[in-house]
Amino acid sequence: MTNEIEIVGTGPAGLVAGINLAKAGYRVTIYEEKPDVGHRFNGDFQGLENWSSEEDVTVLLERFGVYNKVCIEYICQPYNKLVIFDANLNKTVLQSERPFFYLVQRGGWPGCLDYGLMEQAVQSGVEIVFNKRVDKLEKGGIIGIGPRAADAIAKGIVFNTNMKDTAAAILDDRLAPKGYAYLLVHRGKATMATCMFKDFKREKECFERTVETFKKVFLSLDITNAKEFGGYGNFFFDKPAFENGKYYVGEASGLQDCLFGFGMRYAIMSGLFAAKSIIEKMDYTALLKGELEPMQKTSLANRLIFERLGNRGYTYFINHLAKGNAVEKIRRQYNPSFLKTLLYPFASWKYKSRLVDKGCHGEGCACVWCRCRKDEVCQEI
Repeated sequence: MTNEIEIVGTGPAGLVAGINLAKAGYRVTIYEEKPDVGHRFNGDFQGLENWSSEEDVTVLLERFGVYNKVCIEYICQPYNKLVIFDANLNKTVLQSERPFFYLVQRGGWPGCLDYGLMEQAVQSGVEIVFNKRVDKLEKGGIIGIGPRAADAIAKGIVFNTNMKDTAAAILDDRLAPKGYAYLLVHRGKATMATCMFKDFKREKECFERTVETFKKVFLSLDITNAKEFGGYGNFFFDKPAFENGKYYVGEASGLQDCLFGFGMRYAIMSGLFAAKSIIEKMDYTALLKGELEPMQKTSLANRLIFERLGNRGYTYFINHLAKGNAVEKIRRQYNPSFLKTLLYPFASWKYKSRLVDKGCHGEGCACVWCRCRKDEVCQEI
């Protein structure tokens, strides 16, 4: 690897990698096939989870060099209160001294996480080339091109509202099969969506029920200037994260929270690890296996358990969280344990990514996302 590094993709993973490499003296060029950052998003709010580690996620971001409490370049609002409803619309309010998550906005304008990271990258000396599709990296590099298949989907709207700041979720398979519906309100802007892990063809029906239900439980909810958005997430474990000088980061390496889809932490950390492995000549795969893979495998075991709960089980789960320290209870579930280690092989057998690997994995292959075996694989299928 030379002092010149090429990165494909301007998602959080690629930008974090670029920022850290540039600060270490590398000449970094990031290629993005779209005209701006955050092209997959429409200004929707997302949660940067704060329960999986004892270290606050903003401290982690500051340590990674992409967050400054004095001069914040993107919305990063703590939410210490979470309202959860079960399928019978029983209301539970969870409160914590430690934020459950930090609300961020996704998109390509000031205030959005993607835009803020882009600004930091440019200030660090990174060159970003937009409207440039790169299919091969002859000298290797970092690949952060996002998800390649849909293992979970989100359908929702962003809108204006007079409702006060709120974070709410509904666990009901009629609204969000094996997932959850959510509502995030911040300073007159809001995001409402259903996050589905099954029955994707029912997305329109499920979202209509989501809107109807949130209006029922929040009588003050008004919706104006609504704009639709959609998204999807992808996870897998069997594709190499480092191959022929190429470092795959974020969902391009299959990294995602298999339980609830909180993947931004995975993306940011993998971007840092890719940069660190280049700067300090460390083993990228070993870094992932030591830090992120155990948590991701635990999340797949958690999905196995969660999908067996059903609506009645969700009520039990909510009531369990309401007794005691909810953040600590969620952290215990998100971190590896003897039980989750036992369950992982069964979960791995049951859940197969919708992504079909068509790569050749041949020595010297320079493809950003290899499909050299596409005809062969399609014939097998």
